[in-house]
Amino acid sequence: MEFAKTLTTISERQLLRLQLSEEVLRVVQDTRLISSPTARGRGLRLIRQELRGLDLGQLRERLEDLSHPNTRRVSTPADEWRKRLLDGGEAEFAEFLTQYSHAERQHLRTLLRNARAAPAASKNKALGALTQALRDAMSAG
Repeated sequence: MEFAKTLTTISERQLLRLQLSEEVLRVVQDTRLISSPTARGRGLRLIRQELRGLDLGQLRERLEDLSHPNTRRVSTPADEWRKRLLDGGEAEFAEFLTQYSHAERQHLRTLLRNARAAPAASKNKALGALTQALRDAMSAG
């Protein structure tokens, strides 16, 4: 829901640079013109329907690159593990715990679940807590 709203609020230039399909682009541009809250909600649902088949993670990264082109930072090992754990399943989690045996299993599992389920408004905070816990576990063992 939040990403659909974001698409309606970014500049036209950024929207075009995201390289969305013509259909998604048309729906987003039509929704931008709507002022009625009820109709706008329907427009946002249409945008979400159009986005279903797309890789939202990649689109978010592209949007982030467009919004802040000079803030690209080097990925750390903790960032790499965070991505692997969020994208993967139990096997990646077990591999991390094998490699870093001092890690707090239950605490990490809770942070991982929170990061996956966090609403967009608190997603950065949940990801930051997970990354910090991964860093702590990696430095301890």
